[in-house]
Amino acid sequence: MSLTPAQRTALTFASRPPGPPTLYYALGTAVRQLGQVFDSFGASLQGDCATDEKLPLPTTVVKIDGKAPEIGDAGFVAPSANLIGAVQLGSGSSVWYSSLVKGTKGACTIGEMSSVGDRSLVVDSVVGKSVCIGAGSILTSATVGDESSIGAGCKVLKGSSVGARSILTAGSVVPAGTSIPSGEVWSGSPAKKVAAVSEEDLAGIVSFADVTAELAKLHMDEAWKPLALVEQEHADYKRQRERTPDMISFMRYDPKWIPLPTLGGFLKKIDLHSYTYLPK
Repeated sequence: MSLTPAQRTALTFASRPPGPPTLYYALGTAVRQLGQVFDSFGASLQGDCATDEKLPLPTTVVKIDGKAPEIGDAGFVAPSANLIGAVQLGSGSSVWYSSLVKGTKGACTIGEMSSVGDRSLVVDSVVGKSVCIGAGSILTSATVGDESSIGAGCKVLKGSSVGARSILTAGSVVPAGTSIPSGEVWSGSPAKKVAAVSEEDLAGIVSFADVTAELAKLHMDEAWKPLALVEQEHADYKRQRERTPDMISFMRYDPKWIPLPTLGGFLKKIDLHSYTYLPK
């Protein structure tokens, strides 16, 4: 924490413009109203060519036919992701940037600690626990068992199923109606069995789910911060850079400032640098 609440209040008070606050509130109101008048006048001059700029409606969570997504205790839902209709997210699960999870014909379920990678599409599917769905993958009316891995850019087509603790390598295509047994590695287009899943792979899938869940917490904290808090923290970090040992040496006493958190510190905390497993 850069400043205590009392210190932040004192800083805000010291940074205020001179004079009574009511004066600046009234002046600010007048200026804003004047701006609205000029904007309306300019739009009237443009006529049919005028554009009315408005903030877009948020589409992260969309209700369809009376069915709304249930986020619950999900670890992270990216602001650019779309959850549409009957979607259920399990505890610790994450849906990453530009992904679409949609439930229309039935509930689309993402199990506990599972992740839907960037730009992925999951429609009317059931995904088990601790499943990794790689970036750009497509699942349509499919079923994926617990502790499985779907590589980047895979396609699991309608009616297909991936058994528990199985691996589908990157870029593979599972034709409609195909069933992949548990504990097998499939690859290719169309996908075929190429090996059995090793114990190392099984441990890697679970550990990858745990690491992704930890990173999801960080993204959840950062991606959904209010703008005012973002600006406040920007000022705090800028102020922290000025707190050099030389500066502190000139102070009457050491204030014992607590350093603000950093990305490097977080990665060290979860020991990410020693992590070596990557999904196939």
